[in-house]
Amino acid sequence: MGLFSRSGGGGADKLRLYYASDIHGTEVLWRKVLHSPAGYDAKVIVMGGDVTGKVVIPLVDNGDGTVTAELFGVAETAATEEEREELMNRVRANGMYPHLMTPDEVERVSKLSEAKREKWFAEVMLETFDRWMALAEERLTDDEIRCFVMPGNDDPPGVDEAIDKAKRVESCDEKTVEFGDYTMISLGYSNITPFDSPRELSEDDLYRRVAKLADQLDDTSKLIMNLHVPPYDSQLDLAPELDKDLTVQTVAGQPKMAPCGSTAVRELIETYQPIASLHGHVHESRAANRIGRTLCINPGSDYHTGRISGVLVHLKGDKVDYQFVTG
Repeated sequence: MGLFSRSGGGGADKLRLYYASDIHGTEVLWRKVLHSPAGYDAKVIVMGGDVTGKVVIPLVDNGDGTVTAELFGVAETAATEEEREELMNRVRANGMYPHLMTPDEVERVSKLSEAKREKWFAEVMLETFDRWMALAEERLTDDEIRCFVMPGNDDPPGVDEAIDKAKRVESCDEKTVEFGDYTMISLGYSNITPFDSPRELSEDDLYRRVAKLADQLDDTSKLIMNLHVPPYDSQLDLAPELDKDLTVQTVAGQPKMAPCGSTAVRELIETYQPIASLHGHVHESRAANRIGRTLCINPGSDYHTGRISGVLVHLKGDKVDYQFVTG
């Protein structure tokens, strides 16, 4: 019974799950995720994808004990170890990766082909991600806490292996996992986007991958679907509409919002009717809605503000409720 906490009503057992997604390399948010067992008494943590960042900030070694970095268009110089650490922490807090380099290394990387530069970036990113996994081992000392992490559509290859090697974080992408009386199946891929991100599938392939997991279950009455992309036209998937040039369309000066979720995910929810489905991907669309009996939730993301948008999911038998939280 270690996964459960006592509820306030009638002494019945209730499982509390904390879900967040789309932190995009922001280290302070990962630290807040790891604090959720203490902060919210959550025994199950689910990080639903898009965990890595997209930018490396070179810290250029000037050869005189100082380093220089350009952050948001402003050149900054750190002259002491304390100043360097403070600069690196600000880079990490903004979802980017600080990397110490010589001027020659900066020039070499700038001349790499796109494919080779992407490979170099992935290696730098994984150095930081490995440190995140080590931080989880340091912070999650209670063996009764389960922490599940999966990559999302924006996360490059290599993240899976880092999660698999971690000691206190469990991989769940394209897997079936169990906690308490509940079963969770997960998929970090999205449907096709305009941005050609690393993990995208056609609607048919997306449906087949999740259905393959669900069809192995004898009972879906206590099933949770952890699917990075939300269901189409569910109020969880409203994002600014883009034209073919990726320009945001406006109406009366305001962004025109349109659904961008997955038709396959909607069909999966309608077919299997899990008790709950957890989603991210669309930052602007914090919402909860029901499709049949299924409570579908997207807590949204404000990762660039330093605040993490999450949701506490309370499970009791075949009942579920939720509470949005911001930290």
